[in-house]
Amino acid sequence: MSPTWTVPSPSSGCTIALLSTWMALGPVACGDDATAEGSDTSTGQTTSEGTTAVDSSGPGTTDDGATSSGSSSSSDTGMVDSSGSGTSTGAETETDTAGFDCSTLPPGPLPFEEVFAAGTVFDGSEDIAFDGQGHLAGKSGAEVRLVSPDGTVVDDWPDPGGTYGLRFRANGELLAAKYANGEIRIVNGAGPLVTMAGGVNGLYPDFDDNVWFTNGSSVRRINPDGSVDAIVTGNPEAASTNGVVLDPTRGLLFYSNYGPGLIRSVVIDGDGSPGVVSMVASIPNAFIDGLSMDACGNLYAMDQGSATLYRVWLDEAGVAVGMPEELAQFPTNVANAVFGRGPGFDEHSLYAAGIPGGVYRVEVGVPGAPYPTP
Repeated sequence: MSPTWTVPSPSSGCTIALLSTWMALGPVACGDDATAEGSDTSTGQTTSEGTTAVDSSGPGTTDDGATSSGSSSSSDTGMVDSSGSGTSTGAETETDTAGFDCSTLPPGPLPFEEVFAAGTVFDGSEDIAFDGQGHLAGKSGAEVRLVSPDGTVVDDWPDPGGTYGLRFRANGELLAAKYANGEIRIVNGAGPLVTMAGGVNGLYPDFDDNVWFTNGSSVRRINPDGSVDAIVTGNPEAASTNGVVLDPTRGLLFYSNYGPGLIRSVVIDGDGSPGVVSMVASIPNAFIDGLSMDACGNLYAMDQGSATLYRVWLDEAGVAVGMPEELAQFPTNVANAVFGRGPGFDEHSLYAAGIPGGVYRVEVGVPGAPYPTP
């Protein structure tokens, strides 16, 4: 039997149980192309614009004035109710919060500490990646370095040109989003994983060997056989797409629209096909870059424009509850925040990084949702 996580509804104080059958969930890459939302075009998805948007009217309030109770009657989320019954999507993992009470998460603002000063270990690294074995990968000049918790370089690989997203796959491949070349490159291997992919930005490998990515104008998936599927296309849904993270328990893929400062979700059906696209949250005047998810099912979003980390509380259906919560503002530019993995790194902390090379740790009081490591 799969263990469960206890998850609160911030608006009611009650708890719900989530299956601990998660797939790789992690922050993703950034981008600097603040494209405004354009006129609506055909996307191939059914949209539900604004129905789950967050505004100043209070927790769970939708744009039509209806108030969410923090729960959902949907049977397609992969959640379980208090009886412990339900269905699961995605590969099982051993991660378990052992009855962790998500209502105890510390509220923002939260303190942070500098792990690596800007330019000392990394330089030009918009994203970082943990290998789960006590090492952290990041870009430094024309190479990608793999370092220990004290910053000692244990391996490195050539990586000329700019890189946005940086992520490990379960098979050990380290992927880099080479936006200028339109390719996803295997840094520690031979050649690219995919070419002609547009201005590749956010990366999210999952436990089923798919790689989800954004390229500023769409969200796409590389399948295990190497084929590429379009998941979200067209404006405004795919305007300046950036961060991306999969939630297999809910059957949702979350992604950010960098320029408009929005977070959206798209339903991923059991056969992998995309469904309804919905608004999740809006952060006014923000440039939302990388996204991450915790074991309680909440999102964390990085505003690259102000170097600020936000938490977005979600209910069991993936609907935002309340306003995005500001957690920390950093002294140097940051684009992504990744939950720690492996010896020497704190799994209850997000590690934020950006182009100047500074890395900062923020303890958020809950581990991250599982994501693949070698």
